[in-house]
Amino acid sequence: MRKLADKIAEIFFSDTWAGALLWFVAAAALLALLVWFLVYSGFGEPAAPVYENF
Repeated sequence: MRKLADKIAEIFFSDTWAGALLWFVAAAALLALLVWFLVYSGFGEPAAPVYENF
């Protein structure tokens, strides 16, 4: 398992197209998480009263 992690780190920090692709995938995943959190998660909406669902 450590060998695989070392190989991924080596590619990730290399100056190749595969390294650029890994950086792009990581940035896109973080951006998607940020968009989900701010747009779709309901963050910042006031809490509904407990009895509202009954």
